[in-house]
Amino acid sequence: MKKNILILKNDRAGDLFTSLKLISTLAKNASKLTIYLSELNIGFKFLFKNFLTKEINFNLNFIDKLKIFYDILLNNYDEVYIITPKSFYFYLPIFFRKIKFYAIVYDSKKRLRPNNFLRKFLFKFEIVYRNKLNRFSYRELQLKLIDNNLFIDENCKNLTIPDLNLNQKNLITNEYVFFQFRQRFFDDLNWGIEEFKKIINLLSSKYENVLFSSDIEKNERTFFYNNFFEKSFSVINLNSSTKSLINDKNIFYLKDLDSLNLFFIIKHSKLSVSKEGVVSHISYFHSKKCYNL
Repeated sequence: MKKNILILKNDRAGDLFTSLKLISTLAKNASKLTIYLSELNIGFKFLFKNFLTKEINFNLNFIDKLKIFYDILLNNYDEVYIITPKSFYFYLPIFFRKIKFYAIVYDSKKRLRPNNFLRKFLFKFEIVYRNKLNRFSYRELQLKLIDNNLFIDENCKNLTIPDLNLNQKNLITNEYVFFQFRQRFFDDLNWGIEEFKKIINLLSSKYENVLFSSDIEKNERTFFYNNFFEKSFSVINLNSSTKSLINDKNIFYLKDLDSLNLFFIIKHSKLSVSKEGVVSHISYFHSKKCYNL
């Protein structure tokens, strides 16, 4: 019997990729699938082209909470999956007793999230331990929420997996390593332009080509770096399918790289290098090598 399913997944982009097998498996057995995403992971909604996606804030405000409450009240869901630990979500099962709520919960030395009283209203939950070693990974724990008689979609066949168009592929036809510059990470280490040059030149000496991008976030510091990158390196813009060469070096700045093209770039790379986060999760999804800084 097909079910009407709601997935609450308004967290960070990297965390979204840990839930793709769960989402794809549930989609196979759903008459309707609705997913809540945040401003931090909505850029990857292209994966859910065949589902209904809705955007709310990463940090829920009062209006967000009302929207979710009335959505559940009006749409006759059979199952709700709480896959991001917002405290508000764990109160919903009290009001909707006929709906089966599945959740990932957390145990630590100081507190349980949610507490044992609220857990009684969940149909099924799996525990992430903060106070001892977990037997299963976060990905595996999510899959344990699924009924045992359902076949796990290991290859995420129920998602929409796009690829570069021909013009874009022609811009990156040669083998390359991908580096993601993270401004806050560099600032935390008191690194700057000189340290960036050392990293990028080292990669350039070892690989045929180096493609790198900057932060998606915009502020004065990222503007400073982006301006330097655009003036100092050849530029590839996948959104406009253009390449601007300013020297004969094998280093290319990926200007205005968005979530969709980040997905493509990692898919076709030989290796990715970045601070741990969304790049490492996408690399895992594509079975690509990734070095975490």
